[in-house]
Amino acid sequence: MDSGLHQVEIKTDFNLDKADDLLKIPAGLYITDIGENWKILLNGILVREEWYEPSNGQLSKNRSVKGLIIPLYHGILKPGKNELKIRFIGMADSNPIKANDHFGFYHPKNFRISSLEEIYNSTSEYFDIFLFGIYFIFGFYHVLFFITRKQDIYYLYFGLFSLFSSVYFYFTTFHIYNKYINFPDGPDTELFFRGEISALIPMVPVFMLFAKDFFYQKEGKFWIIRTFCVLSGILFLTNWFLPFKYVLPNLMVFQVLLFLMLLYVIFFSANAIRLKKPDSIKLAVGIGVCGLFGLWDTIDAMTKIAGFHYPFFKISFSVFILVIISLLVSRYVSLYKQSQALNLEISKQRDAFYRFVPSEFISILDRESPVEIKIGDSKEKTMSVFFADLRGYTSVSEKLSPDENIKYLNRYFSAFEDIIFKNAGFVDKYIGDAIMALFSDHSDRAEKENFNSADNALQSAIDMVRYVESLNDGIGLGADLGIGVNTGPLILGTVGSERRIDTTVVGDTVNLSSRVQSLSGFYKTKILVTHHTFLRLNLLSDVMAREIDTVIVKGKTQPVILYEVFQADEPESVDWKEGSKTKLNEGIALYKAGQFKNAFSIFKELYKEKPTDNIVKLYAKRTKMILGQTPPGDWDGIFRLHRK
Repeated sequence: MDSGLHQVEIKTDFNLDKADDLLKIPAGLYITDIGENWKILLNGILVREEWYEPSNGQLSKNRSVKGLIIPLYHGILKPGKNELKIRFIGMADSNPIKANDHFGFYHPKNFRISSLEEIYNSTSEYFDIFLFGIYFIFGFYHVLFFITRKQDIYYLYFGLFSLFSSVYFYFTTFHIYNKYINFPDGPDTELFFRGEISALIPMVPVFMLFAKDFFYQKEGKFWIIRTFCVLSGILFLTNWFLPFKYVLPNLMVFQVLLFLMLLYVIFFSANAIRLKKPDSIKLAVGIGVCGLFGLWDTIDAMTKIAGFHYPFFKISFSVFILVIISLLVSRYVSLYKQSQALNLEISKQRDAFYRFVPSEFISILDRESPVEIKIGDSKEKTMSVFFADLRGYTSVSEKLSPDENIKYLNRYFSAFEDIIFKNAGFVDKYIGDAIMALFSDHSDRAEKENFNSADNALQSAIDMVRYVESLNDGIGLGADLGIGVNTGPLILGTVGSERRIDTTVVGDTVNLSSRVQSLSGFYKTKILVTHHTFLRLNLLSDVMAREIDTVIVKGKTQPVILYEVFQADEPESVDWKEGSKTKLNEGIALYKAGQFKNAFSIFKELYKEKPTDNIVKLYAKRTKMILGQTPPGDWDGIFRLHRK
C-alpha cells in the first residue's frame, strides 16, 4: 500500500570569512541530484524551487534533476554564519517492495557551494560525451556494415551493443539534464528514467549473443542465452508498461538477472578459453578488466576507498569496446585474407578452365563466366574453321624421347596459339599433333576493321607456315604443315552429363574443313581453302592463290572448289605458281569441259617446265590416263572422293 506524501526539511550552516573569495566572485550552488518536489532557501532567500502542489494525495509530476547549477547573485552570501535550508515533499514509500529513490537526495555527495568557474570546470563532461559519441559511431557503423553484407550476424549484435551502451551512458550523464530538463518548469523525467533503464536491459543479452555467434556461430542452441534474452525482453516491456512506482522494483529484478548473466558470461569466457577458441583470451581479459573497475567504482562510491572519486568504469568500458573492435578487425582481416586466397584460387581455376574452354567460346554462348555454362547451351554462328596438322611428326617422334616429344609439340603449339590469338581467333581443340581453331567475323582483337574471319584464318595459316619453315631451319627437323580452312554456318554448344561437360562444334562446315585439311596431304599443298572461304576474302586481289580442283568429299553431295594458297612457299615456287596460274586455270577448264587432249597438252608443257609442281603432275597424270577417251554424258570434271 502507498504510504502517502511525506515532507522533509534539511538544514545546514556554514561560516564565511570576510576575506573569503566566495563573497567577491560569482558563486553557485551545485546539486548532484534532487527530487521530487523541493524548495531551496539560502539565508532565508528562495534561490530555486520545483514545487508542485499535490492533487488527491498524488504528485502532479515525477520530476527529478541531476547536475543542477544554481548561480547565487551577489549579496546572498554573507560573512559569518550562513544557513542553507531545503524542503522536500514526495512519495517516500510508493510501493511495498522498494523505497522511492527519487525522493530527496540520491547520491553520496549531495551538494556544494563554490565559485561558478570551479563548478563548471569540475562538471565538464566533454570527454564523456566524446566517448559516448564514439560508441554511437561504432554501433551505427557495424549495424550498417551488417545490413550491407548480410553476413556474420555478430557484427549486428556488436553494433546494437554499442548503440545501447551509447544511449545508456548518455542518459547517465548530466549533459542531457542540463540540456533538456534542469530549466524551471521542465518536463516530467519519468520517460527519461524509463529510457535509461531500457537502454541498460538489452546490453548484456545482446553482448552474450555477440559472444556466442563470434565464437560458435551456428554451433549449438545455447538455450541459457536464449532464456536470458527472453527474460530480459519481458523486463524491457514491463519497464514501459508498469506504473512508474513499480519501475524501481522491476529494475531490482533485472539486477538479479544481470548478476546471473554476468556469472554466465564469466563461465562462457572460461569455456571458450578451454576450447581454445580464437581470440577468447583477449575477450576474457577485456571482460575481466571492465568487471574489476566496475566493482571498484561500486565499492568506492559506497566506502570512499580513495581520497577522490572518478568513474574509472567509463574508461575501462571504452577499453573493452576497443578490445572487441580489435577482435572484429582481426577477424575481418583474417576472413579478408581467406577471401583473397580463395579469390586467387578461383582465379587460378578460372584461368585453368579457360585453358580448356576458351573465353571466346563462353562469350559466343552469351555466358559471362564458366559457372553459367549448362548442358545443352548452343549457338548457331557463321565462322571460319581452321584445321592444321603437323605432317611428318610421326617420323620425327621416333627420334625423340617421350619428354622430348611433348616439348617438341608444345614448341609448335605455343607459337601457333599466339599466331591464332593475334589474328583474332581461338584454339578450340588440340587433337594429337593437329590443331583446330575458330575465327569469328566480328572480334575486338582484329587488328584491321575490314578483316573478317576468312582473312584472319588465312593470315594465321600463312604466319604458321612461315614459322614452321623458320623453326625447321633452326633445329633441322623436317616437320611440315598441312592446313585446311572452310567458312560457313556451324553450331557451338555443350554436351555431356552432370558430372562431365565438354564443348563441341558441329556442322557440315566443320566436317568439310577437316576433310580439306586431309586433302592438303593428297594434293601435297601447305594451305588449302574452300571457295566458301576464298570468295569471302576482303583482300582477294592480294592473296597469292590458285584453283586446283573441284571435289565432292565422302558423304557429301555438293561440290566444293579448292584453292591452294602458296603465299608462304619458297620465293622460287611462289614466282612459278603465280606466273603459271593463268595457264593452269585454262588447262583445268579444258579438263572439266572434257577436252582431255587440249588439257593434256597444257599440263604436259607445264610439267616439262616444273616437274616438281604436284598439281601439274596430278593433272598431267589424270589427262594422260583418259587421253583419247570420249567423256561420259554426265562428265563434270568433279573429283569424287570415296574415302576420308
